[in-house]
Amino acid sequence: MKFIISVVLAIGVLLFSTQEGIALDTDVLYVFSIVMYGMPAMMVLVCGAIAFADSFCEDIEHKYIMQQVIRGDIERYVSARILSIFFVTMYSVTLAIFLFVCILHFKLAWVDVSGLQYNHIIHSGRLRFFLIHKWYSMYYFLYGIQYSVLAGILSLWAAYCSMYISNRMLVLSAPMIIYYFMDYILSGISSGMLNLSMIFSPSNNIFLNDFLSVLLVIIIAAINLFLIRKLLIKILRRKICE
Repeated sequence: MKFIISVVLAIGVLLFSTQEGIALDTDVLYVFSIVMYGMPAMMVLVCGAIAFADSFCEDIEHKYIMQQVIRGDIERYVSARILSIFFVTMYSVTLAIFLFVCILHFKLAWVDVSGLQYNHIIHSGRLRFFLIHKWYSMYYFLYGIQYSVLAGILSLWAAYCSMYISNRMLVLSAPMIIYYFMDYILSGISSGMLNLSMIFSPSNNIFLNDFLSVLLVIIIAAINLFLIRKLLIKILRRKICE
């Protein structure tokens, strides 16, 4: 049920954002690019966290963690949980984004090859291979997957925060807070040259190389999965000792 709510809310946020003065007589690519810039994209990250980011809260509340401790499976439990949170969040965000563009496509063409947004992505965006070969639905689907990696990472950090925060509403709002915090640090380190949107949004190509840009996203995801797993195992063992 929470997964369905997550998808429906994300679609609702994206559809509602199209009513904020966006020209709806253009094409899907233009409308989608405008919508996925700014606050609507942030809200999608929060909606993705609804699906599973509070699972540690539920497990602690229902004493499920203690069953795993008794069996001596803390590491296996943590691994299973973080993978579940990560991939369920990815699935919900990808599905929401893809269904949103499909709804837009009922009235709009996938792309306008003479449009400025199309020209921008062809020259300096990621996944342009699919636009050039007119595999438009695949482009939006893969866009959703790549952006959902960020949603998955933020949901994992929200799950980690749940070890210190008992309020579920704060846990579910954590992705947006963490996003701004990480974006601020990244911008400061790179002197304003980089931000999370540039790294995770296929509309940008920071290396001007599709493979390297996608590889960077995969490496960042792998590092976060490894780090959060270590931190969660450590804090759970400490909680058990207490």
